[in-house]
Amino acid sequence: MKQQFYLGEWQVDAASNTLSLGKTKRTIEPKAMDVLLLLCQQQGDVVSADDIVAQCWPNAPTGDNPVHKTITQLRKALDDKASAPLFIETIRKRGYRVIAPVQFVNDEQAQAAQANWHDASPFLGLSAYSPAESKVFFGRNALTRELITRISTQFKQHRPFTLVMGPSGSGKSSLVHAGLLPRLLDTKGTNGIRAYDYVSIDVADINLATNGFTNLLNELAANLLDWGNDEKGVFDGFSAQSLANALQNQPEEIINHIKKWFSEAVSGNNTGVNVPYPCFAIVIDRLEALLAHSAVSENEKQKIFTLLETLSESNAFLVLLVTRNDFYPLISTYAPLMKNKARGAHLDIAPPSLSELGQIIKLPAVAAGLEWEWDDNSNASVDDIILADAAKEPNCLPLLQYTLQELYLQRQGNTLQLTTYRKLGGIEGAIGYKAEALFAALPKGVQHAFNAVMPLLVNLTDEGANLTSKSARWDELNTDAERDFVKQMVDNRLFVSYLNQGTASFRVAHEAVLRKWDRVQQWITQHQSALSNKSSLTRQTKLWLADGKSSAYLLTEGKPLINAVALNDMPHIRLSKDEQMLIKVSAQKAKQKKVFKGVTVALLACLTVLSFAAMLSSQQSQQLAERKRIEAENLMGFMIGDFADKLRSVKRMDLLEGISEQALAYVEAAQEEDTGWFGTIAQEPSFELRFQHALSLQAMAEVRYYRDDANTAKKLYEQADKGLEALLSEQPNNFGLLKAAGANAFWLGNIAFEAHDLNLAGKQLKRYLNFSEEMLTLEPDNDTALMEVSYATNSMGSVAFRQLEFAHALSYFESSLAYKQRILEKSGESISAATAVADTYSWIASTLMNLGNIIDAIKTLENAEVILTNQLLSAPGNATIIENLSFVKVNIAESSLFTSDIAKSIEKLKEAQSLLGSILTQDPDNSAWKFNYLNIRILLDYYQSKALLGSFSDSTSSSITLDELLFDSTPLTTVINAVHYLQNREEWQRSKTLLMALDKNHALTDKLTNTVDVQLVSNKVLINYTQYLLATIRQTLHYKPENVNAIHTKCETLFKLTDSITNKSQHPFFLQAQVFAGYCLNKPKAVATQRRQLSLMNVPLPHYFTIINKELINDNTTQL
Repeated sequence: MKQQFYLGEWQVDAASNTLSLGKTKRTIEPKAMDVLLLLCQQQGDVVSADDIVAQCWPNAPTGDNPVHKTITQLRKALDDKASAPLFIETIRKRGYRVIAPVQFVNDEQAQAAQANWHDASPFLGLSAYSPAESKVFFGRNALTRELITRISTQFKQHRPFTLVMGPSGSGKSSLVHAGLLPRLLDTKGTNGIRAYDYVSIDVADINLATNGFTNLLNELAANLLDWGNDEKGVFDGFSAQSLANALQNQPEEIINHIKKWFSEAVSGNNTGVNVPYPCFAIVIDRLEALLAHSAVSENEKQKIFTLLETLSESNAFLVLLVTRNDFYPLISTYAPLMKNKARGAHLDIAPPSLSELGQIIKLPAVAAGLEWEWDDNSNASVDDIILADAAKEPNCLPLLQYTLQELYLQRQGNTLQLTTYRKLGGIEGAIGYKAEALFAALPKGVQHAFNAVMPLLVNLTDEGANLTSKSARWDELNTDAERDFVKQMVDNRLFVSYLNQGTASFRVAHEAVLRKWDRVQQWITQHQSALSNKSSLTRQTKLWLADGKSSAYLLTEGKPLINAVALNDMPHIRLSKDEQMLIKVSAQKAKQKKVFKGVTVALLACLTVLSFAAMLSSQQSQQLAERKRIEAENLMGFMIGDFADKLRSVKRMDLLEGISEQALAYVEAAQEEDTGWFGTIAQEPSFELRFQHALSLQAMAEVRYYRDDANTAKKLYEQADKGLEALLSEQPNNFGLLKAAGANAFWLGNIAFEAHDLNLAGKQLKRYLNFSEEMLTLEPDNDTALMEVSYATNSMGSVAFRQLEFAHALSYFESSLAYKQRILEKSGESISAATAVADTYSWIASTLMNLGNIIDAIKTLENAEVILTNQLLSAPGNATIIENLSFVKVNIAESSLFTSDIAKSIEKLKEAQSLLGSILTQDPDNSAWKFNYLNIRILLDYYQSKALLGSFSDSTSSSITLDELLFDSTPLTTVINAVHYLQNREEWQRSKTLLMALDKNHALTDKLTNTVDVQLVSNKVLINYTQYLLATIRQTLHYKPENVNAIHTKCETLFKLTDSITNKSQHPFFLQAQVFAGYCLNKPKAVATQRRQLSLMNVPLPHYFTIINKELINDNTTQL
């Protein structure tokens, strides 16, 4: 009697009467185990109650029939249901049967003996196993069961989305195709999951270099057209193109088609089995080819993963992504790929154990009726010799399979021979031996084609750290020798030739060809630099083209450009026309820059020579040298002072970097020891030289900061800081030095602020304020000093605001406003000064809202409105004024909503819309203005919907389309406002689509599941989070009002978030949301204080309160 077996995902140990599933372990009664064992031994057959009694209770008085009671106990232990059975099915008036798959331990030997495999080799070499070869796929039962268990769990969580990861050649694809899919495709399914069909796409076979996103989508669509049964296709009426368009723009339409087909198939009794989780499977194999391909943008990759996630969340699609685990750093950058990792969504393939290796080697031979030669010298058969060799290197599956396939192809009769194994060089040398032997037999001319073919198949990424294979087209081969070389490799199964979207293509049969053929490895080592440079060039070209051939993405002078130019001279490296054009344009730009640098260096050289020559002469010459030195220092001062400021104003960071490097090199050289006629003379660097050294470091730091290298920028600013502190100890009242020290402190504070280190940010910005105030003490009427103090106090206010210290923030902002108003008066109402004053008014208004002073906040915004309106009268059409004025009007509209003045809110939004529309006519392609205009449009519709609540007619049309909102780049605030607008209109399906997109694009559910540190995010983000939670609660209450647990969880999350905010903030929006959460949780006393505050501020409760308490909205008294 077999004592251990698997029933679906449950591991059953009959000896201990236990059932195990992961960490879950349950014990059942011995008689229950006897019944379960009997049913499993008769798997699939109906066993009557009388037979169960006769075999499990022989010769024993049973009284009432115990079978029903025992079956009930088993179902409870297995989490099974009689109404929807996954394990034990009741056959009315006949008995019971097991419907889940049963796998007895050590039973694979019997399966192999029954396979009767005579179609082809039972060893597939470098090819992956497919469902057709499942009868000879052995040694991976434990992994297959683990995968089924995880997928079953994911279906219960409504997101069957799994990554199968492992090293190259670990058998990932075979596990999915030959281990998992055959079980899912079985008419009975497994563990309640039945896959009616599947599509498997090998990403490496897709042309990603040109229109990669579209090609991948089209390939998926073309395969989906084959789904269905003999009577009806799932997507009848679709073309490949229309299906691809629907996948991209309306995935819910695809999901509905699938669900409709399932419904009709089951009702028409076409399936034979009604399982809990019917699905279609999508397998994306070799995902690393997409992850590493620079021609597919990050945005396009994100869209693909979001689409697949959307399909999986319908529970109608099982999505399986197969990828190498050394690409995990890239995987981790995409939220859909990382979601539910902790819940088993990532399966890492471990190397096979010794017993599993034995099954992989021996059982396919049993299935095919093969025998192994006996070696008298070692007293072992060939299969045991191979197993011993394989055990030394568990990650050898590709080489092992290739060796076994060669043994089969060179067998004598049905015997696999030891001499053949020795000739091949064992497992390690088999594939290299095969490839090198083939290469040696090729004509010399064909051998020379090796250098031309390899770059088409090899891709190096990450500075040469990662090697991947890629597909190539036959039409990329230029000579007969190249075509002959590839043909020979294909004929000998080292390469694979196939049609890729109708184009004749080829690739290596497995990456082991690249990794274990010494000739290839030597070639890669020899050309690693060129291959890595080619990969970098391809990536840079993509960025250059995407940014409209902007000069910002030209190859920089030095190593990047030199490496790219060198590629042109390498006959085996083929560059595209775009890549060649990028090199040409970059070289021209570098030449211009070189001329600029040359002039500067020549001037410096001349001045240095003059200074040096003068130093060797008399006292008069020494005086002349000193004058020349001062002139040189003045030149440096100009270069990193006025000239650098001009470059900053036009955003020429490339030129700023060049002159800062030149200046730094000069001042560092000037500070080194000087050699005269009488030996080495230690030169004391002058104050000016040391000052210029600090300014040069600052300029370089600024360049690094704007190139998103904050760490390097911080180090450079810290170096500059030390120099400036030393200089200040010598000249504490130097105005220019104080300004430089203040700027340095500001940037260090800004970097800390962006890193969420608010304490350090506050300390550095306080130093900035101190330096600025010292400047103002030295020169009380100096405009620069006034502006620096105003900026410094505003910066301190920003830190206090982020720390939710609103009283302190208000003090700083009001101080900043006073300084800026002085500047505005002195400047004669200049535009820059006016916009600075208006900006500070906006900060003050935001602070007042968080202090609960709504009326004062609106008055403050209206002051800003007056200033900017007057400026616009003086400068009609000025885009800066119009943009700022439109923002102020939007803020007035949002604030007025809390005073119930909805008419004023709508009026201000219409004015803002008109203003932004006027500047969009000047620059229709300005993306920032377009998004702001869209947001105002949606806010206007949203507020009008508030005014019209309950009075929409069927003829009332919405101006919002989902297409303009479902872009990844659409601001979060805009989409959330659109959701609330659609909910007010009771367009619940459209609001649901937007909420799903929001969560996928911004991972809001994951972010809000964890505790949000309210000091690490801006006020705007906190409002967005709260608005999102309110929208999800409204949506759930509409669709599933009976789902009390889900509603309670969401309201609990909202309560926790708003409670952490309202401890410091009295913003009416957060108070409203917390009161709502409290009543949603039936905790009115917990929010009594907040409701009283709203009443004292005369803030009404919003309409959404009616979904939890229709009476509450009309009762906003202070007596609770």
